[in-house]
Formats: sequence, structure tokens, C-alpha cells
Amino acid sequence: MASLSSPWVEWAGEYTKAAQAEALPPNEWAARVATAAAAAGERGDVQFSAGLAEMLARVVLSGESSGAAPAAAWKYAEAALAARLASPALLLTLLSSRVIPQRVARPTAYRLYLELLRRHGFKLCFQMKAANSNKIRQLIDDNLNLSQIFGFSACEPGVFIVEFVLCILWQLVDTALDDESLLELTPEKKAQWPTRPQDISAFEVSFSEQKPEKIEKLQRMNSVITIELIGHLLHNKVITRILSLARENMQTQWGLFTYRLRLLVANSSTLQASTMSLVAFQQLILDDHNVHGENKHSLHKKFHPMVASNPLSSPNGHCLGGSYSALWTPIDMYLEDCLDGSIAATNSIEILSGLVKALQAVNRSSWHDAFMALWIASVRLVQREREPIEGPVPHLETRLCMLLSIATLAVADIIEEADSRCGETDLSSHWKQKTATDDLRKELMLSLQALGDYESLLVPPPCIISAANQAASKAAMLVSGINSSSGYMESINETGNMRHLIVESCISRNLLDTSAYYWPGYINGHVNSMSHAIPSQLAGWAAFMKGTPLTQSLVSVLVSSPASRARKVI
Repeated sequence: MASLSSPWVEWAGEYTKAAQAEALPPNEWAARVATAAAAAGERGDVQFSAGLAEMLARVVLSGESSGAAPAAAWKYAEAALAARLASPALLLTLLSSRVIPQRVARPTAYRLYLELLRRHGFKLCFQMKAANSNKIRQLIDDNLNLSQIFGFSACEPGVFIVEFVLCILWQLVDTALDDESLLELTPEKKAQWPTRPQDISAFEVSFSEQKPEKIEKLQRMNSVITIELIGHLLHNKVITRILSLARENMQTQWGLFTYRLRLLVANSSTLQASTMSLVAFQQLILDDHNVHGENKHSLHKKFHPMVASNPLSSPNGHCLGGSYSALWTPIDMYLEDCLDGSIAATNSIEILSGLVKALQAVNRSSWHDAFMALWIASVRLVQREREPIEGPVPHLETRLCMLLSIATLAVADIIEEADSRCGETDLSSHWKQKTATDDLRKELMLSLQALGDYESLLVPPPCIISAANQAASKAAMLVSGINSSSGYMESINETGNMRHLIVESCISRNLLDTSAYYWPGYINGHVNSMSHAIPSQLAGWAAFMKGTPLTQSLVSVLVSSPASRARKVI
């Protein structure tokens, strides 16, 4: 285990040992560690600290041999993860390569590891936004050899998430097979990652030889819990979407993994004796078979009925292609699941931005394509309210919120992250990072310009037609040189659509500026004469209301400008 110690981490290690001896409550320990980190001037590095994760792994693994109560060390680890003091992904990586091989001799430690994994193993979104996320990804890659095994560099956040999730699930499947001596049935006849002590060349901590009276019972319980955790993960919709990316892009490794999964389903007495449904296991295997039996053009039909009919095509005939559509269907699926309550809507902005980044990285696509896919999916979400499937209760307001708030904020989150990376770089690389950030904004602008080609898809629902028209009228007034506060808004007959509302949402969040109003086709072409026509027409009504005599010329002006258009101004 490579040392990541610093003076603060060394202090935290000594304090943790003293806290165990004094049986200090975990919350009090976590508060003291966080306070000490702030006092040491390391607050910027303490969140998801790699050094603290390594220290906690050492304390947990050496708990019994040092004479301290091992349960206390695990409680401190849980408190550190809950408070975001240590990196969950790194801590669990360090523990997995040591606890899993020793699970027979240390069943209690393995049971506690499974609980930490269940609670914190897949909360990756916030970790990927930490200041030290690059270092954490590299350390995990060094320990698990993700880049070497899967063939893709784990330096990219999206690629790392896919590889890490598949790795953790693979470890659990191999462990379950090993518990029932089924690894011998695999072509390699061994686990991909160590599941027995002899699989590792050096073991740096000495485990105690404690043998509880009911050690065999604990081992059997752990086997059941391992199977249950696998089933729980396969039922998780976010995890299954991540696995679908692995299936599409890592077919060799995916084949090895699903072969093991099929062995588990067919031969595991623990699984067959459990009350758990086999649907998730069988569905994953079935999907794997379908991937090899059909092309990507029809693959998206297997994902979700809501995106089966050309998810990225517009009613006026424009289409981004069937294979392209299949690559981005997880966005459609996530947005729908936020509505039906099948997954928690909390942190939806971070989850959505993380999903878009993961898809962009794994699909190796441009940011123009990624942003375009997000807008299309969000607009389609609104359009599906025209033929609702969820029953008599309308969800249009929620769907509009997903389009104009959540989707826009997800884009802002992606760009702000790029901006923050630019601010953290040294002067030699600052210009390169700044150019990358400007490119993101340019790709956003191009995606919204291209979105205008999907005219039929952008038709607003009746309840927001007025708002869309006002957004278009606002743009028309600015282009024509009329002050939007002059009161002439109602006199402009500009037809808007949902793109106008999206652009206004982006402008309000400083993602675009009003130069968007000058995009070709954004407003009608007759606005140049508007600045001259409107004031003279409405001035006639203003003069009439002030008591000006009704002359023939004034009558002509009044007739040419209906009163309903002038009412607000007057």
C-alpha cells in the first residue's frame, strides 16, 4: 500500500488510535478530524481525502493485531465516509484487495466491508467533482488495474465510473462463485481479482487468528449477503444503465463477466435457496444475448418503451440515426424515472450531469452531440405529456421543470466544472484549459442552433404558448432596437417555441448572452421595420386618450392599430 501520508494525516492516524482506546463516539471523532484539517490549512484537500482513506484502511485492517476494538475502527471509517472526509471509492478499493481474500478467517470484517460497500460504494458523483479526483482515480487504477484489464484509460471520469462499477460487481460475483467452489468451472479457473490469500504476492498486515464459535454460520450468512447485494445492484436502474455502457463498449470483458453470472445463476445453491427474484440476473444475461444477436439500430428498443420509437428523431423527418439514438437512451430513461418516482429525484442535477459526461466519454462523442442529446431527450419528455401514460394526474409542470431547470442546470454544472479546473491550473496550462472551457460554450451554442431544425418537436404545449411567444418577442424587440420595458411587447406578433424558452433559461444562468437573438432563423425577418411602425401607431392612441381632437389623420392611425394592442402601453 503506497504511502500518502502528510503531517495532518499522520496526526489523524495517531488521534484515531487514541480515540479507539478511549471509545470516542464516531461523530465526535469525525468532527475533531475535520476541525483539525481546517486548522492545518488543508480544508481544500480534506474532502474525499486519499491520505485519510489509506490511513483508515490501515487502522481497520490492523485493528485486532494492535489490541484495539476492531468494531470502533469500522465505525470511524463509516463516519469518515458519511462526512465526506475520506474517498469511499479508494477506501473500499484498498479494503477489497485485503478483506475479500481473508473473508473465511475474518467473516466479521467481510460483513462490515459489504455494509460499507452497500452504503457508500456507488456514490460516485460527488467524488468525481472533488479537487483531488484525478489522483483518486489514478490510485484506484493502480490498485485494481482497471485500464489494463478493460482496455480504456481510467483517467476519464465517465470511463472510470463504468470500469469501477463493473469491477466491484465482478468481484462480488467471483466471491460468490468461490464460496461455492464454482470458479473451477470458468475458463480461467481463477478470479479476475484476488479471492484467496494465495492469490496475492504479499500481505502487508497480519490478521488475527480469532475464530468465533459460530464462524461457519457467519460464513454462510456472508455468502447469502453477497448474493443479495449482487441482486440489489442489478435491480438498481442507474447501475444497470452503467452496465449497459460496459456491454456496448467492452464486449470481451463483458462476455467474461456474464459467463460467470450465468454460472452463478445455474449452479449456486445459495441463490437457488434464497427468496430473491432471479429476474434481474436473467434479464442481464438475456440483454447480453440480444446485444450479440441484433444490431445497434434495434438495440434501443430493449431499453425502455418510452424511447422505442426513434428517441432522437423529430416529427418533421429529421433524425440523428438509429445507432446514435441507442447510445443516448440512458438520458431518456433517467428523465422518465425521475417522474415516475422509481428512483430518488434528489441530486438530480449532479446525477444528470454525471450521466451526460459518462456517455460523452464512453461514446467518444463531441460535446455538441452530448448537449444535443440532452436537449432532445428533455424536449421529448415534455412532448410525451400530450399522450400521458401515468394516469389522469398531469405532470406537465414537472416535465417543464426538467427541461428548463434541471437540464439547463446540468449543463451549467458541466461548464462550471470545466471553469473550476481552469482556475486550478498553473499559468503554463491556463490558456489550454481556458480554450477548452470556451469550446464547451461554443458546443452548447451550436447544439441549440441545430435544435431549431426540429420545428415540430419544439411546438410548445398550450399552457406555455404565451410564454414562448413572449420570449420570441423579447428577442425581436432587442434586434429591432426597441426597449423591452417600453410597453410595446403585446403589439409584436412573434411566434415562439420551446427553443426560445431554453435559450432564455440559458441566458439567465450566464451560459449564453443575447447574441443568441441574432442566430439565423431565431426570429422572423420582418423586425427591421418594427422600430418605426410601433411607436407611431401606439402614439396615436396615447394622444387620443389624453384628449386630442379626433381629426381625420388621427382616425386613420387609430384604425390601423387595434386598441387591444395599445391598451397595456396606455
